[in-house]
Amino acid sequence: MKGMAGKGFNMILLILCFTNLKIILGHEHMDGFGEQPLAKIAIHKILLALHSSASITAAPFLLGIKGEDTEWVNVELHSPNPSVDDWVGVFSPANFNSSTCPYTAGVGKVEEPYICTAPIKYKYANDSNPRYTETGKAVLKFQLINQRADFSFALFSGGLSDARLVAVSNSISFANPKAPVYPRLALGKSWDEMTITWTSGYDINEAVPFVEWGLPEGSQTRSPAGTLTFNRNSMYTYRLGHMLADGSYVWSKKYSFKASPYPGQNSLQRVIIFGDMGKAERDGSNEYANYQPGSLNTTDQLIKDLNNYDIVFHIGDMPYANGYISQWDQFTAQVQEISSTVPYMIASGNHERDWPNTGSFYDTPDSGGECGVLAETMYYFPAENRAKFWYATLI
Repeated sequence: MKGMAGKGFNMILLILCFTNLKIILGHEHMDGFGEQPLAKIAIHKILLALHSSASITAAPFLLGIKGEDTEWVNVELHSPNPSVDDWVGVFSPANFNSSTCPYTAGVGKVEEPYICTAPIKYKYANDSNPRYTETGKAVLKFQLINQRADFSFALFSGGLSDARLVAVSNSISFANPKAPVYPRLALGKSWDEMTITWTSGYDINEAVPFVEWGLPEGSQTRSPAGTLTFNRNSMYTYRLGHMLADGSYVWSKKYSFKASPYPGQNSLQRVIIFGDMGKAERDGSNEYANYQPGSLNTTDQLIKDLNNYDIVFHIGDMPYANGYISQWDQFTAQVQEISSTVPYMIASGNHERDWPNTGSFYDTPDSGGECGVLAETMYYFPAENRAKFWYATLI
């Protein structure tokens, strides 16, 4: 188990059984093209141009009141000086002013920036209203996921490279931003182990993580992070939990998975292998190189076919986050219906690991400085040396 600032990653090992097919995964490389859309925004150059007649409002104020981990939000805006390059950014945490900037004493900068946080997504103001430049009014729809903090929206003019901050919205939040979400199953280091990793806002020092599991119609067992034993070929349900210091509990949704056959058993294991999927936004916001809708097509087909395969190998180039950590949250949310049901095994691509002079397989800047840290933190894989990303597994 691990606790990290602003983010908790909790792992539990589950004993299962698998057939004797050996797959070796390593480093996958594909030359990147296009540009991470968030990198197009010159955050360090943004200037303040707040206008008393401009406004932007987000609703509803409270999200996830029934335990949802994703919701649609309406953002209503008005600009007295609309232009075709106006855009709206989504920020999380909601407070993104200069008070969040690290202290530099002016070293290396002509002047201190006004904003030091990149948005997690953006849309152009005329996305929903082609007459925006005439009316100055628009209503945009954004899909938000629960990712451990509140949100605010900001209206900018001047395009992405020379932006001016015109108006800032109210803040909105999920009912419990710290709730455990987006479970990821993965095979352990031996044929009879399974791991579950999930994301939570609770630090390991403020809440005890555990899993409640059992047969669908049987009694449920609450187990702390550790090793559990299952019968072969049985279907199990589980949900993620955190016990707080006051003795109360916080729960995730309920999920299910099937224990696999033991080695040598006469069985069929169906395997999906692919790479370079990326991530995409269902609300149509920032896209990577204009090909990301294919990412949603792949995800949706895998969800539709969940009963027809037993394990997934995603062999690199996952969200193309390129250093923008929020994109990993978006990716784990996108594939959670898959990763919570069957093992989701990963390998390292150039967009996860490569950075000059760091010992990566290729000496390119394709990871945006991640150097594999995000991939190996967000997903478990049974490598002896996790920094190298090479491993073999039995299925």
